[in-house]
Amino acid sequence: MADVIIAACLLGVVVAFLSSAEATNYTVGGSGGWKIPSSTGVYSDWASQHTFEVGDVLVFDFDSSTHDVADVTKEDYDACNTDSPITVLSTSPATYPLDIASEYYFLCTTAGHCSQGQKMAITVPEPPSGPTSSPPGSLPPPSPTTGVTTSPPSVGSSLGVVQLVLFTAILMALLG
Repeated sequence: MADVIIAACLLGVVVAFLSSAEATNYTVGGSGGWKIPSSTGVYSDWASQHTFEVGDVLVFDFDSSTHDVADVTKEDYDACNTDSPITVLSTSPATYPLDIASEYYFLCTTAGHCSQGQKMAITVPEPPSGPTSSPPGSLPPPSPTTGVTTSPPSVGSSLGVVQLVLFTAILMALLG
């Protein structure tokens, strides 16, 4: 009987560990969504309350008739320059996968919206287990184009299979 309790506790620890590695979807701005904020620091404050990781997904929820979301360079972000965005997502809800460790800069390209605070910068740090960004000299992965994007299968989706296999193996060992 003690072996069963120990095995059950071990299974619980393993499942909890594997679950913590799953990706998270973040709705930018929370329930308020992506719009002209009441003050210029709203999105900075929102972002500072979260720890983003490689594999997470940002979800921008906005009125597609008046807003969009653009991925821009730091220089364009700082200047609220909307002339040369890297990517523009114009259909809501728009998803943006955080595929690599990097600095990300977003703004709305509608005239005046960025200067009114509809912009956000976030940092996705390198995972503790090692680098996930492209090696020096290689091309970065392609950015999403327009509209709603889908993210590739994440580490989290693969871990669900691992959890199931592990659980089944332990259960069979206990019953056998």
